[in-house]
Amino acid sequence: MITQKEKLKALCTPGLKMTIELGGLNEKAQTVVIGGDFIRSLIVKEPMVHHADKPLWSEYLYPGNEVTIRYIYDGIASGFKTSVIRMISSPDRLLFLKYPKRIESYNLRRHKRVSCFMEAQIANGENKNVAVMEDLSTSGCCISYITDTKMPDPEIGDEINVFCSYFTEDNNSYIPCKIQRCTKDSRKTILGMTFEKPSPEILIKIQDYVATILYHT
Repeated sequence: MITQKEKLKALCTPGLKMTIELGGLNEKAQTVVIGGDFIRSLIVKEPMVHHADKPLWSEYLYPGNEVTIRYIYDGIASGFKTSVIRMISSPDRLLFLKYPKRIESYNLRRHKRVSCFMEAQIANGENKNVAVMEDLSTSGCCISYITDTKMPDPEIGDEINVFCSYFTEDNNSYIPCKIQRCTKDSRKTILGMTFEKPSPEILIKIQDYVATILYHT
């Protein structure tokens, strides 16, 4: 098991991608680690937000404001709370954060499932159906939908595409899945599925969602 000392050292790995959330601002953004001195400060890039949102974010980047950081390192979802030291604009726009004393971690390789209730859509070939995503892990999900006699009965091993606006932002992106479990009655069909190599962008969103739920439970 990785020790706290090892976690803290790994935290200042240059290039490590993170999700940052500022106290008082109900928004998240991505940032990247530049470095740190392991004791006093962690240095990251300015949060990457749309240029129209930068003035609002700047208001909350004041010294002492609370910061929540979440990230994934070597299959481990980790997070901690800290505070802003200061933001500098020269020679580059960098954010200095107080180095945490402790990091909480969850091993995503255990594929822990979290409950959810998200509107989704499934596509089996040309057939589509509105569905609900009931639980989720970094390796798969459980989806249910009202049984439709016009839709072919799904079978174990079938490949299904899942559309969920939380993770797939447009009609051209989807989560490729394979059915591992199927239960059906006259009213409801429930599918247990594993992900089949989703795009890195979608997988990061899924990992971040799972890590966030685990961090707060």
